[in-house]
Amino acid sequence: MPNWSSKLEVQVATGDDNNFVTLTPITTFTTSFASSITQIHSIEADNVGVIIKPQTMTFTMTVPAIGPDDATHNNAASLYKLAIDGKPFNVQLTVASGNDWAFSQLIYRNCYITAASGSNVTVGTTSGVLDTTPIATFSGIVTDFGEADIKTP
Repeated sequence: MPNWSSKLEVQVATGDDNNFVTLTPITTFTTSFASSITQIHSIEADNVGVIIKPQTMTFTMTVPAIGPDDATHNNAASLYKLAIDGKPFNVQLTVASGNDWAFSQLIYRNCYITAASGSNVTVGTTSGVLDTTPIATFSGIVTDFGEADIKTP
């Protein structure tokens, strides 16, 4: 039984050099995959065929928009820049430590950010300091993901 003490890393690469940079810290990274297949029936028989619609894959990631160093809040700024520029990028999900996962690496190629939003920021009325950590949430699409992009241990 795994003890779930392993850690994952989310890395992003832009350009042709494919140099991945780790997003740290990152709060969440969620993917969704859909493959819609519809059965075709006729008046003579059931299940005479299928219509296979294109597969779709989307992602959502959340990163803090503030931090103790330039690298932390530059994560959000870099992702916002990718969204505004409309540039494709690759996302790599890798196992940083442990062996609890069924994969060692997933690569999502030619990703585009389709929506970006920042959270509300509240400042204490008496303290004058932030009460919450501002976060930025990015949603996007993956246009190239295949079996070769899944590495197993």
